[in-house]
Amino acid sequence: MGSERIKISLDLSNDLIPLIEDLGLSKSLNDNITISIAIALFISKSVSLARAAEIAEMDLVDFMDLLKNKNIPWNEYTEDEFRLDRIALKDFKDEVGDTKND
Repeated sequence: MGSERIKISLDLSNDLIPLIEDLGLSKSLNDNITISIAIALFISKSVSLARAAEIAEMDLVDFMDLLKNKNIPWNEYTEDEFRLDRIALKDFKDEVGDTKND
């Protein structure tokens, strides 16, 4: 959050401004644009979740809540994790099933 800031000029279509303001991300247009950029960078996997929160100038938990409220998943559940969970659940069911027979 301590990075140097520069001013840029940005030409936006008049009909784009209300859409950005209606995102409900922040009170200012500048903050809405900055947060939108952070979200886009995170979704494109250009930055980590923590870095995106930093870019958005938000606490990590608040950024995660924002993503959740926008129905944007902030974590991934990989195929390997799914496979391991299935194995663990099967083992657990077998173990619980075995104790019922005792």
